Amino acid sequence: MKKLVYLFLAGFCLSSGMAQAQSKTTKNPTEPDTIIYTKDKTIKVFGSSWAYTKTDDGKWVLDFEDEHEGKDHYKQKKNRFRTGMSNDIGINIWPQDSDAPQVKPWGSWNVALNLSGIQELGKNFEIKTTAGVSWYNFKFEDTNIVPTKTPDGLEFPEFTGDGVGTKSKISASYANLTILPTIKTTNQKLRLGVGAYAGYRIGGRGKFVYDDADGDKQKLYEKSNMYVQDFRYGLRAEIGVGDINFYINYDLNELFQENLGPQVQAISFGITTFDIN
Repeated sequence: MKKLVYLFLAGFCLSSGMAQAQSKTTKNPTEPDTIIYTKDKTIKVFGSSWAYTKTDDGKWVLDFEDEHEGKDHYKQKKNRFRTGMSNDIGINIWPQDSDAPQVKPWGSWNVALNLSGIQELGKNFEIKTTAGVSWYNFKFEDTNIVPTKTPDGLEFPEFTGDGVGTKSKISASYANLTILPTIKTTNQKLRLGVGAYAGYRIGGRGKFVYDDADGDKQKLYEKSNMYVQDFRYGLRAEIGVGDINFYINYDLNELFQENLGPQVQAISFGITTFDIN
């Protein structure tokens, strides 16, 4: 009798264990698995990123990351002096004056070839020193005037010869020195520099181009200083966004010698490029 009781209890335990094992391995098709959903939003601006992550309990978590963080990039460049080439390409204008012919911006090119040195004084500050040569070109809207240097000053008479004027301009070249303190973001994606420059004139001329009665192109040159000032000085600003750099120069002195030309101050603006080691 005891043996039958033992066998019954053993069979009952065995069947109960199998049922529990089966219940653990069998999924109820009406009860789906639990899934945790999250949402991510990442905003990247100038090398820095802000990541917003929504957790399963509905909260948003903000993570900030700078691509330069943890690197010794700026530590290596601190107090480092670098040199290279920089070039300006832009246009020249002057504010309209009653005695001055109107300047045509397209064709009034401002070109500069420079040797630059940059002294980094910290992560967010540097000083750029530039020495080079620039060319002022002022192309006139009225292509039928002839820039003429006379003992009494610069004049712009109408062309009276046989033919039609196609180009009228004056130009001057300067050797310049510029100093530009600059502040910048840590990742160098935004830069702002404001400084000053001074230059000495090394060349100048007037030019008039016309088509004669036969349709042939003729050129007249006035190889002189055209009463342009020997010295120039002014303010310069540079704005850098990413890999693009804009500049503007504003002459504080008048372009022409006193009482010998129009009372105008030159303004130049455009894009500057760098090849700095």
